[in-house]
Amino acid sequence: MKSNKTLKLAILSISFLLMLRLTISPALAEIGKAFPEVNQGTLMNMVILASVMAIPFGFISGILANFMKKKTILYIGFIFYIIGGLGPMFAPTFNMVLFFRALLGVGTGLFLPFAAGLIADFFQGEEREKMIGYQSTAVALGNIITSILAGVLATINWRLSFLIYAFAVITLILVASKMPEPLKIEKQKEQGGMVNRKMMFVCGAIFIYAIIYYAFFGYLAFVVDSKGLGNAASTGLATMVMTAVSMIAGIFYAQFVRRLGKAALPFILVVNVVGYYLLSIAGSFSMIVISAVFIGLGFGLLMPYGTSKVTKAAPPAAAVFANGLYMTAVNLGTAVSPTILIAVGKGFNNPDGQFIFFCCSVALALGLIISILLTLGTKKLKTEKAGS
Repeated sequence: MKSNKTLKLAILSISFLLMLRLTISPALAEIGKAFPEVNQGTLMNMVILASVMAIPFGFISGILANFMKKKTILYIGFIFYIIGGLGPMFAPTFNMVLFFRALLGVGTGLFLPFAAGLIADFFQGEEREKMIGYQSTAVALGNIITSILAGVLATINWRLSFLIYAFAVITLILVASKMPEPLKIEKQKEQGGMVNRKMMFVCGAIFIYAIIYYAFFGYLAFVVDSKGLGNAASTGLATMVMTAVSMIAGIFYAQFVRRLGKAALPFILVVNVVGYYLLSIAGSFSMIVISAVFIGLGFGLLMPYGTSKVTKAAPPAAAVFANGLYMTAVNLGTAVSPTILIAVGKGFNNPDGQFIFFCCSVALALGLIISILLTLGTKKLKTEKAGS
C-alpha cells in the first residue's frame, strides 16, 4: 500500500477541514453589525446550521461509499463545501448566508466519514494508529489556525472571514493529484455486512462522550465570569490550552497505546474524570487552566482511540460507513448536548456550571468502571481459552 508523504498529507488535509464549520465564530460580532436586524441567537444558529446539516449527510455518505467511487463522493463534497464556505462573501442578505451555510454542512457531511475511513483503506498496523493520532492533531491544527484567521480577517471586513474555507481548494487539489482511488467497491461488497454490535457500542459511547465534552465549551465562560475568575479573554486562553494539548496528544497517540495496551482506555477516562472534577471545584483561573490540560489530553487521546476501535470493529467492507456512523454520533451528541445538560441542571434544581461539570465527572467515572470491568472480562476470557 502507498504510504508516501504526499498521500498522508492529502488524507490529513481532509481532517484539517472538519471543524472549520465552527471556527467562523470569532467573526460573529462583525457579522452581527452588518445585519443589525438579526438577533444573537440567530447568529449562533448560523454557525450550528452547518453542523446540523452534516449529521444526515455524514450518514448518507457512508452508505454511498458502497455504491460509488470514494473520490467521486469527495469531489462532490468539496464542491459543496467550497461554494457553501465562500458563498457568504457575496451574499446580499442574511438568508442567503444561511443558505450557503447549509451547503457547507452538506459538503462537510459528505467527506466527513473519509477523514478516518481513508486511513483504514491505505494503512495498517502501527502506521494506521499513528495516522489516526495525526488525524486528531490535524483537526486541532485546523481549529486553531482558522479561528485566529477568521478573527483577524473579520476586523478588516466580515466577508473576508469566510476566506478560511478556501483551504478546501488545496485539499481538493491534493486529493485529486496525490491520492489513488481506494479498494474497488466490487471487492468490498464480497467481504461482509455493514453493522455489528461492537460498532454500535463504540458509537453509542462516543455519543455520550460528545454530550459531556460540549459542557466544557457551553459552561466554561459562565463559570469563569460568575466566579470572578477572569473575562472572555481568559476563557479563550483556557480553550486554546485545551485545544493545543489535544493536538499534542494526537501526535503521540500511537506510542501511548503501544505502551499502555489494554490499560489505555481506563487511563484516558481517568484523565477526563480528573479534568471535569477539577473544573467543578476550581476556585482560581490557574485551576481552570490545569483542568483544561487534563480535558485536552483526554479528548486528544479518546477521539483517535474511538476511531481506531470502530474501524477495527467494522467489517472490511464497512470501514467508511463505520467512521461515518462514528462522526454522526459525535455531531449528534454535540447537537443535543445543550438540551440534555440544561435538563440535568433543572432535574437537580442546580443549573450552576460547576455542578454540571461535577455531573460530567460522575458520568465519566461510571464509564471508567465499565471500561475496567470490560478489560478484566476480556483478560479472563483469554485466560480461559488459553487454559483449554
